[in-house]
Amino acid sequence: MGRGGSERIIRLAHRWLGMGALGFLLLSVVTGLLWADAKFLYWEDHYKEKIRPLAGPSPEAATLPVDRAMALAKEAVGGRASIEQVSLRSDFGRLFYEHKLRVEGVSTTLLLDALTGERLSPISPELAPVIAQQYVRPPAAVTSVEIERYTPRKKKRAQDAVRVRFDNAEATEIVLDRQTGEILEDEGRWRRVHFAVMQLHQLNFFGFEKTLLNIPGLPILLMSLSGGLLWILHRARSRRAKSVTSAGGWPPLRARSNDRPQQIPPVS
Repeated sequence: MGRGGSERIIRLAHRWLGMGALGFLLLSVVTGLLWADAKFLYWEDHYKEKIRPLAGPSPEAATLPVDRAMALAKEAVGGRASIEQVSLRSDFGRLFYEHKLRVEGVSTTLLLDALTGERLSPISPELAPVIAQQYVRPPAAVTSVEIERYTPRKKKRAQDAVRVRFDNAEATEIVLDRQTGEILEDEGRWRRVHFAVMQLHQLNFFGFEKTLLNIPGLPILLMSLSGGLLWILHRARSRRAKSVTSAGGWPPLRARSNDRPQQIPPVS
């Protein structure tokens, strides 16, 4: 195959690769602009922040000794745990001990009321709305409380969670860690649009975690390489033409087909 035939094949492949990647490029551009410049639609202040925190009793009010709390925590998990850390916290209207334990090599957290010794973990359907309401502007009535397996956006592993739905203008949903009561996600009607736009931009679907970006990425890479090769071939052709011109001068002009020799009239 000659040089011209190879170049035609490269040019054709470059064109088809560009057409194939066009849809992904448009999707990336549109979703990227929405993600970066349309935050006023879905990204309000106080994301995952407490708007109306419930203060609990003072730490000095704790009546359950620390050693007794640690013993109760071990009993709660079957006595096979090693306690790594104990903290006394005042939050969501309660005073409690937060135990970080390791059970058979697995880390877990257990909350115990510092006044009564009541076990607060896992977070009950009655306690979850009390915790979740701290993150929602009033008025906001609770419509449902559901226990589910939830995978946080920046993590790979699902965990036990409680989802609390509210009847307000934003249709807010607060997702809490079922062991600690920590907020995992603060979703609203427009914020869910933001998450969908973000997933579209990253092609983050079906648990692939951005690996689907390889689908448009490969054609774009090949298109870049073929474009560079075409440029190299064009530069080489230009250099050859210049070298021929400089070696032999300008090529002779060809007579045009419509040019006719002029007839000189006879002298009388």
